[in-house]
Amino acid sequence: MIILATLAFCLSIACPPTLLINTSHLSQSFQQKCVRLLPKNSLEQQSLSSLLCGEKITDPELQKNLQRTSLIHIFVISGSHLILLDELLGTLRIPLFVRFIFLALYSLAVGWQAPAVRALLGLFTRSFLQHRRWCFPADLTVLITGLLALILFPDWWNSLSLVMSWCAALALCWPSLLRVRTGVGRVFLSQICIFLFMCAPLWGLGSLHPLSLVYNLILAPVVSYLLLPLAFLATLIPALVGTFDHLMLFFKDSLAILAEPILLNKGTLPRIEILWLWILFWHVFMHFLRLRLWQGRDSR
Repeated sequence: MIILATLAFCLSIACPPTLLINTSHLSQSFQQKCVRLLPKNSLEQQSLSSLLCGEKITDPELQKNLQRTSLIHIFVISGSHLILLDELLGTLRIPLFVRFIFLALYSLAVGWQAPAVRALLGLFTRSFLQHRRWCFPADLTVLITGLLALILFPDWWNSLSLVMSWCAALALCWPSLLRVRTGVGRVFLSQICIFLFMCAPLWGLGSLHPLSLVYNLILAPVVSYLLLPLAFLATLIPALVGTFDHLMLFFKDSLAILAEPILLNKGTLPRIEILWLWILFWHVFMHFLRLRLWQGRDSR
């Protein structure tokens, strides 16, 4: 509670917007360098630019199908990119300090977008709490991370991408909240929660068709654990460019078939204030649910 009270106080003396302006200007040159590093012989260079460098999706058909299947938040730059890289670097036993610097540079290379920066701050927050040996629930860590992002970059109070990233991170806390330990159970519960939590920020942007839940269960892991790692490897190993191109083409064709039954009915986007209330509601709900389920039971 002391930490949250301190963060809440700091929100009233948040950093000036010049910090975001300066980092955004700096990120433009980093992002251009990121695009130049991509293999020029790829037939799916636009997809590579979107997946790895945070460039906007220029293929209107791909963008429409991602929206119809509610997978748009998976394909664009998100916290999962940094989490995947951090896990890879951790497997290689790269020291935490070096990993943090590398991920900070990568956050600049993808345009210093709110989801990437929030994930970077999340890595810092978790490491700090572990170093201090403070055991915080996952949803409370997400709250501290989000508030820290708003303290540093107050302009992100109006960022829909930060809201979407925050919702996705909060949804991924449910397996630990309910103490679901089996791999299949965790994945299934995570995808159901992501679909539920993303309903509000995706309202008016994507489809909320029930089939979207099935597609998130099937295709989200394909993007996160197959397309994205292969995109990184194809950049480092040119011989894999053809493999990525074929897999990306197969993904786009499959996506077009799966999106066919879904009509994309765009509506009015919710006001950003409503979305912040949505996040606040879930934080409060998860806090009291944890107290209801587990308070006093761990000591028995």
